[in-house]
Amino acid sequence: MPNLRIDTARGINLAATMHLPDGAAPFDPDAFDEEAINSGRPVPPREEGVVILAHDFLTDRHGLDHRLDALAEQYRRAGLATLQFDFSGLGESDDDVITLAGEIEDLQAVSAWLANRGYVRQAIHANGFGATAALLARPAQVRTAVVAGAVVGPQSILWENVFSPEQLDELDRHGLTRLPDDNPNSREWDVLSKETLADVSLQTPEKTMADLPWPILMLHGALTEEFPDTAEAATEAFPLLPEGSRLYQVQADGEDAAREVARLSTEWVIRRLS
Repeated sequence: MPNLRIDTARGINLAATMHLPDGAAPFDPDAFDEEAINSGRPVPPREEGVVILAHDFLTDRHGLDHRLDALAEQYRRAGLATLQFDFSGLGESDDDVITLAGEIEDLQAVSAWLANRGYVRQAIHANGFGATAALLARPAQVRTAVVAGAVVGPQSILWENVFSPEQLDELDRHGLTRLPDDNPNSREWDVLSKETLADVSLQTPEKTMADLPWPILMLHGALTEEFPDTAEAATEAFPLLPEGSRLYQVQADGEDAAREVARLSTEWVIRRLS
């Protein structure tokens, strides 16, 4: 299926890629029942469910070492459609300052786009900072989420080890700075703000984990660049999650970890979307 462009409410255009499982009915992303949507009538549902894959902080829709591509392929083998997208300001999506509020709106826009085209059974698989956005976005059509390395509590990050003195000075004087983008796409720079740093550093479990509308699978230990102390924060706040949620620490490394994540995630999503 060709690459897609999805608009957000704030006018940002997101780059996305969607693939169907073998045997699925043809899908035309430009064909949808606008009259039904405007009148509030249900859109004819698609037979297969769909998994929205959301990437980590400062990466793109393919994930580090194309791990999200491999994971999406595993979901399709299980009979599910997949949609991967670049958060705003990253990958091939429109330029934007990277903030948690923007990523929340991006996820909501992607979910609504799918729902308007008949995908009423949705799950999210999200990594790192994208997982934090998924926990806060809570789209109406989503039935469950798999979140790997979600940032759910406060982070003690020495930003002077992340940014150069010149970048820290830019943040102090202008509220913005930029980092070179080293993902395999055409983007040269990622733009961050003081708000971005606060988004990463100042989350609380009471905000990210309480009152979720559906059970989730929380995975830790599988991401190459997982933020520190995320597993401990999630473990302490686990009682805040809905009944039926699960917290799992991945013990394997490398390809073994990727296979374990794929197995656990696929089993979880299939059970929740059936």
